[in-house]
This record gives sequence, structure tokens and C-alpha cells, in this order.
Amino acid sequence: MTCLNKIQNGKPSLTESQLMRAANDYLQYAQNQGRLYYTRLNSGSAFVKRGNKFYKIQLCEEGTADFFVLTKFQCGLWIPRIIFLEVKSEKGRVRPEQRAFQKLVENQLAEYVIVRSIEELEAVLRFR
Repeated sequence: MTCLNKIQNGKPSLTESQLMRAANDYLQYAQNQGRLYYTRLNSGSAFVKRGNKFYKIQLCEEGTADFFVLTKFQCGLWIPRIIFLEVKSEKGRVRPEQRAFQKLVENQLAEYVIVRSIEELEAVLRFR
């Protein structure tokens, strides 16, 4: 299978997992340049093996955004900017749990952004 899923509006459309990898690479590159800090937020649970035992650990809650980004922008002085990024494919739908998380984040004055392409990610992260 090629990395191009289909052509929409004259440009290739990526699957959500392909876009997620591309977004992660873009954010890692920006972090390496010292422009931001980011981390991937995984939801659900996982099993971790320590010695002969397996332990179940709880990850983030369902609906949590895909990425947490901490950066800054200048508005007279430098101000911290907290962004939660949700990555969706061109036709991807936002689940009710994700809308609830969005409301929670925005009530704390952080940004919640849905990106559907690397161009949208670049626009959100315009470094001022």
C-alpha cells in the first residue's frame, strides 16, 4: 500500500495514522530547534512487564487530545501558549468524549485545535 490514500481536490489525502506520524515528526523537529515542547498523549490502558509480573497502567482518559504542545508567543511580552492538538483525517469525526475534553481544556483557557493536514498544523504553530 502506498502512503497516498486517495486524491481529493487535486492533492493526496493521508490516513489518520499517516497524518499522526507526520505531525509527530513535525513537532519533534520544532522541539529539536527549541521552538516548543510537545508530548504524545495516549488514552486507554496498557500492560507493562516488570520482572515476572505484568502491571496494568491507566493512560489518559478517553477523549484526550493526541498531542500536548507548550510554546510561547509575543504580545508585548512573551506569553506561554498551551495547545492540545487533535489529529483527524480529512473525513474524520470528533467523538462526544473528544468534545467534552475540548470544553474542559477551553474552560482552563488553553487552546484545543483539530488539524486535518500538516499545512493546518503549520498555521496553528506559526511562531511569532
